[in-house]
Amino acid sequence: MLTIRSAEPADAQAIGAVFDAAVREGWKYLGELAARPMFPPEEWDAEVAKHAPPNAMLVAIDDTSRVIGFAAVHPAEGEMFLLFVHPDHAGLGVGRALLEAAHEVLRSAGCREAFLYTHEQNKRAIAVYEAAGYRRDGTVRESEFRGVHQREPRLVKKLT
Repeated sequence: MLTIRSAEPADAQAIGAVFDAAVREGWKYLGELAARPMFPPEEWDAEVAKHAPPNAMLVAIDDTSRVIGFAAVHPAEGEMFLLFVHPDHAGLGVGRALLEAAHEVLRSAGCREAFLYTHEQNKRAIAVYEAAGYRRDGTVRESEFRGVHQREPRLVKKLT
């Protein structure tokens, strides 16, 4: 059984643990950077607080009341900002459920389109988003993440 609900301040550290596990598994292309936690606990507290309305952070809770995934959106921009699922729960529909719930938040805010950026090397994420109807629009954001150069294609999806 899976429940999707708004994140609460008490979820912050569990959200951080999901992020760390997902990054260790999915971002191996970042080498040693992915092998250790990227953010201290207080940054997860701040991230959850930052996603209070009008933004939104959603968590996926399993039948043991554990956080197993999370998503964040910025409705003012139409941005799908974060989506991570614990690797132990990957491929079970958790990401799809979070993505649909996030899309509903965006639709409810009047967004007709969603966009996101993801690391070019993150082939699994790109495949998940493309399967959900996202398409590259040709825009690529280049940035430095902890000293590693990143190329991030922009993907967009019509919200109907």
